[in-house]
Amino acid sequence: MEKNCERGEACMFATGSLGNVGFDGVAEAFLAAFEDYGLQLDRDKLRAMLTRRGADLNLSAGAFDGNGRLVSFIVNGIGLYGGVKTAYDTGTGTIKSCRGLGLTDRIFSSWIDVLREAGVKQYLLEVLTDNAPAVKIYTRQGFEITRGFNCYSSSGLCAAPHAVEGLKIVETSAGQIAELQRFNDFEPSWQNSVESLARAAGNVDCLVALIDGEPVGFGVTESRYGDIAQIAVAPEFRRRGIGTALLHELMGLNKASEARVVNVDASCSSLNAFLVARGFNLTCTQHEMLKKL
Repeated sequence: MEKNCERGEACMFATGSLGNVGFDGVAEAFLAAFEDYGLQLDRDKLRAMLTRRGADLNLSAGAFDGNGRLVSFIVNGIGLYGGVKTAYDTGTGTIKSCRGLGLTDRIFSSWIDVLREAGVKQYLLEVLTDNAPAVKIYTRQGFEITRGFNCYSSSGLCAAPHAVEGLKIVETSAGQIAELQRFNDFEPSWQNSVESLARAAGNVDCLVALIDGEPVGFGVTESRYGDIAQIAVAPEFRRRGIGTALLHELMGLNKASEARVVNVDASCSSLNAFLVARGFNLTCTQHEMLKKL
């Protein structure tokens, strides 16, 4: 089957919705496309990721070979971003034997009108800053860089904080986290937004820091995978050890081999400096890119 996709073959590919493929078919293609990237991804983690990011297979598309096999795909999340109906690239990939054939370009070009007809007003994605070929492709397709993100990881536990008088850290709901977004210094990225956290409510742990019963900070982690989605402290309560206490509690819930904080706005000096001071290492940087439809 794969020889039909080799360069020089008279291969014909059809593009179409992933709605009829279903999760199992998408998972097979997704895992095959990324098997040589060294990603620690399995079906359970993929399902959790697609759920949190709002994947809508009916508004996602792929390329199929002559035998009907899905060989390339763009899985779109659909939701609100900045109050605007948005499609978000939750994952784009092509199986190794079919790369270099322009399939991603074909899928994207053939699907823009479908997204427009569904009321989508903009398309959002993230791309590694050192992936120059991908940045060039997206720029050619009309995307513009909107901001930069830093991604961090730590394999150790944050040092125990000093006692903060009157501080209590307790579990809370994703709903309360949504009410405390005023503590954030920047708008969270798509997968860390309150909408994404609500979609993943059954898989995330939400903590709120209280002093005299009043919220002064919060944190959210998808502890099964070590992903710290949000952490913030009210500006007037910073530099007292509350953020360190929250981070220590979040990392204590971690069931993965390392803790990760992805998509910290590169312009946010406070959170970037805080993470570095707490032993987190910069692992990669990304561009957020947006195209108006």
